[in-house]
Amino acid sequence: MKGKHLTLEDRIKIQEGIENGKSKVDIAKTIGKDPSTVGKEIKARRAFKSRNIFNTPIICTHFKECKNCYEKCDNYEEIKCLRRDRKVGACNCCPNIKKCRLDKFFYRAVKAHNDYLYTLSDSRQGVNLTSKEMIEIVHIIKPLLKKGQSLYQILENHPEINLSVRTLYTYIECGIFKDYGIDNFSLRRKVAMKKRKSLKKRKEPANYTGRKYEDYLEFIKQHSNLNTVEMDTVYNNLNGPYIQTFMFPNAQFMIGFLHREKTSESMSSTFDILQDTLQDDFHRLFPLILTDRGTEFQKFKLFETNMVTGEFRCNIFYCDPQKPSQKPHVENNHTIIRKIIPKKISIKNLTQKDIELMFSHINSVPRESLGGKTPYEAFSFFYGEDILKKLNIQKIEKDIVTLQPYLLNLK
Repeated sequence: MKGKHLTLEDRIKIQEGIENGKSKVDIAKTIGKDPSTVGKEIKARRAFKSRNIFNTPIICTHFKECKNCYEKCDNYEEIKCLRRDRKVGACNCCPNIKKCRLDKFFYRAVKAHNDYLYTLSDSRQGVNLTSKEMIEIVHIIKPLLKKGQSLYQILENHPEINLSVRTLYTYIECGIFKDYGIDNFSLRRKVAMKKRKSLKKRKEPANYTGRKYEDYLEFIKQHSNLNTVEMDTVYNNLNGPYIQTFMFPNAQFMIGFLHREKTSESMSSTFDILQDTLQDDFHRLFPLILTDRGTEFQKFKLFETNMVTGEFRCNIFYCDPQKPSQKPHVENNHTIIRKIIPKKISIKNLTQKDIELMFSHINSVPRESLGGKTPYEAFSFFYGEDILKKLNIQKIEKDIVTLQPYLLNLK
């Protein structure tokens, strides 16, 4: 019988034992259960019947002594019943029931079994929320979902919602909040990676010798103290404009710069701007660049060397052809950019200020990989608040963070 749920027959035997005045130990022996199981069953399923409060408003053991009794008194102590509270656990067929002035408890086998079946079914519905809690959650998450925030981001910023990300996903997918306008379409869609087409192998340019991915791996073995910055380009139209992106994997932090031309001359001009803006901090932030073999990055000398002063400013290496997985951080972060700038939407009217606003919002999203911290907070910890100001990246309040096209007035 161990590990088995009580049946209706078991409960009927429990009721018969109570009515015969048997102890919980004796009842447990008749159904082959532990006495604690019987005790818990009676306490959980017994029905309460209040005493006549008008005739007996107070049931304190010290009533005869003080005469002026109230429940908030420090010495208040209810009268106990050995049969009700200890031996049997209920008042069924008690010989003193007619003259008893105490609160009473009755155990009814059929009602107890029906309550058990209801609890068993209800506990498997998957919803452990009251109507009030449900409405409170809706008021918090609905406006934030409309701003494109993820459930992880919302729960990280609102610990008062005492649910896990998986549980909240399940509730939404099951339609618990459907009447409040929250359903599967409210959630940020998971990225579905399409199977890549077989591409023709590119001719290997000779000038990548010494700057290939294998050379990069060897370089970081010898210079483990240098942080890698991943560089890439995002655009919606072959004719531009183009967003040059930089990703700092150690902080999950990203910045971007707008270009009208997709050339090495245009892209390398960003390095000139960064050098002028950051001064000595440039070498600390951009010592090592990893990028792909796009035509806009192929003239490595323009990136590695300041063409005005002739100063060497950084090391640049290139991923293998058709291997974006070799710079995964910048590629993954582009999926967040696509929440604000979806493909096929024109971005020809964007300005650099728009790009800085977009990345301010992106860098204010908490990341699970950072222990719930935002890239803004992580970057500030590593490099300081002053550099963030120079890069024109601001901290956005958690409930104002928006990851939707209307942030930049895109249609």
